[in-house]
Amino acid sequence: MLPEKKKIKKEVGVLYIASNKIEEYWNLVDFMLRESLKHDGDPMSIKDLKKGLLDGSFQLFTMFGSDDGEKYKVFGVFVTRIMVLPNFKQCEVMLLKGEKRELWQDEAAQAIEDLAIQEDCKRIAVHARPGWKNFLKERDWEVKRYLYTKEMK
Repeated sequence: MLPEKKKIKKEVGVLYIASNKIEEYWNLVDFMLRESLKHDGDPMSIKDLKKGLLDGSFQLFTMFGSDDGEKYKVFGVFVTRIMVLPNFKQCEVMLLKGEKRELWQDEAAQAIEDLAIQEDCKRIAVHARPGWKNFLKERDWEVKRYLYTKEMK
């Protein structure tokens, strides 16, 4: 007779991974971080990203939990940085990668807002695909400008 499968709570949460815990969680998030960097045109190496996470220049969050009540998994990751500008501080979401966004988008947006408040930031800036527009608008975020890019050879 097979042992009965243990049911777990169907829930996906957003977890902040402190810089002193990066190594402990690295194998869970490495793939999605690499994919996010690749999708963004490789603005830095995975080694440089990890260095920034370890020294506290960047902050790492992961969306983790279960959507089926049977197994846990990583649903996404995002990386922020606090930019100290001449007139104010700005919380920037510099990388974001995930799946099944409807399971974690509200909590992720709240985590970003909470970080900005904690760090005394005047503004949040997110580089995101157009699909985020309607969700963020419902949370009183505005499109201030578009980011146009051209790869130079």
